[in-house]
Amino acid sequence: MSGEDESRAPFGHMKLRGGRYSRYGLPVSSAVELERYSRLVTTVARHLYLQAHPRRKRLPRNFDDGFDLRLTAVAEGSVVPVLTRRAVDDGDQFTLSPVPDWYEQARKLINEALYEVENANKLPLKFPRDALKDLAQFGRSLQGDERIELADSGDQPPAVMTLDTRKRIQQLAQLDELEIETVLLGQVTGLTSSPQHVDLVIFEDEQRKKVTANYSDPATWDALREHLGYASEAPFASLTVVATQGRDGDITSIADVLGIELALPPEWTQRVAEIGALADGWHEEGISAPSQESVDRTQSILLVCLDSSIDRPGIFPSIEGGVQLEWRTPSRTLEVEILNNGTVEALWYSKDTDESDERVFEVFRADDVVEFIERTIGD
Repeated sequence: MSGEDESRAPFGHMKLRGGRYSRYGLPVSSAVELERYSRLVTTVARHLYLQAHPRRKRLPRNFDDGFDLRLTAVAEGSVVPVLTRRAVDDGDQFTLSPVPDWYEQARKLINEALYEVENANKLPLKFPRDALKDLAQFGRSLQGDERIELADSGDQPPAVMTLDTRKRIQQLAQLDELEIETVLLGQVTGLTSSPQHVDLVIFEDEQRKKVTANYSDPATWDALREHLGYASEAPFASLTVVATQGRDGDITSIADVLGIELALPPEWTQRVAEIGALADGWHEEGISAPSQESVDRTQSILLVCLDSSIDRPGIFPSIEGGVQLEWRTPSRTLEVEILNNGTVEALWYSKDTDESDERVFEVFRADDVVEFIERTIGD
């Protein structure tokens, strides 16, 4: 039978929504989720068969020949991968027992598990324990508000996989670790090609953490090499990684570095690096150089500014010890000082009137500072 003549039947209904899936087409980088889904269905089907046949120690030969899942189209409506399987006559059907279609049962049980996790915060008792890791791996590439919806038919309430669903599965299944794909802010401080290791300083909740990670693709060497620097002089970068996350949400290890790019535009990064390299007495005797903490916080503020489409400010060392950012509009001047003592002070004043406003951020949150900046220069 040729591929064109082969009869195929839909295998459930899948829809990907939000983020990268808001536009038509399936991002190539996320096609791996279809592979994870196929692997999950196969794993659950195998366990269901063995549960139904307790005397058997292993699966029948060629068990998986009955499952040939393929992507045959991408339909309209967010991103709708059309998954189908081979449909054959009863006389030729691969049958393992009087109970038909272990893969269809697996598909429905996966949907049930996701629905129960989302709506009742529990897992079905009949879901195979040995398949929980595969269930938790499904959706690993999801970002932000992205979601995968699975349904028996297009008009039924879907089972949903989100980042939150994965965390709930981790807690319910008591999995100590969960692999995630995420973007981290960090610096490359060391690099070897054999073994393929990279030394990183990553930033979580304003804390610096030194880790050694792997990179599986040799081509990643060149990109990592471009961002390599000595200790705190290394440029800040956005690292796309496969990381292991504990139950508390903290990153415990990095299994693979998938990609890297400067966290700020090169001219921003270069200017911050110049200020960070200053020594005490840079202006005159007794003037402190910017501390590493003030430089780190400056980077955090600039990153949020970049995400908020705020123009680059003037970036200067502060004679008070720290870093000063400055924006000028036709009517106002705004100065933000990130001081070495950890305090952030923001002041704007009118060029034409006596109006002004000052804000002191004793507890640092980059989002709060940028909200003040955006409100000030946007008025």
